[in-house]
Amino acid sequence: MSSYLAIGAGVLAALLVVSGILLKLAWAENGKLEVQLAAASAVIAQKEADARLSADIVAKQAEAFTKLETKVVTQIERIYAAPITRECAASPSMRASSVGVRDIIAPAGGADAGRQPSPAVR
Repeated sequence: MSSYLAIGAGVLAALLVVSGILLKLAWAENGKLEVQLAAASAVIAQKEADARLSADIVAKQAEAFTKLETKVVTQIERIYAAPITRECAASPSMRASSVGVRDIIAPAGGADAGRQPSPAVR
């Protein structure tokens, strides 16, 4: 009877070892899945943040385009409203277009001073 007990204990020990190995493999696989899930969650979160940022940028660009369109339409109307003459560069329509282009291109605070000498040279 003691040999059967020893064989049973040996089989039980072997089963415990095999189940321990399988448990360790399952735990490692679970860790890999958790890492993959965390990476996928990070990608999804970044994609959502990028979508929000993109929506903000598109809205700002649409607003800037509307402002620019208003300026351009105003300048075009000034050019069309100028009297027609036979002169070229000195004509009212050419002056209106030149001023209009400068107004559209110039920054909001006015034109910058351009390149200036350093204060030490002045």
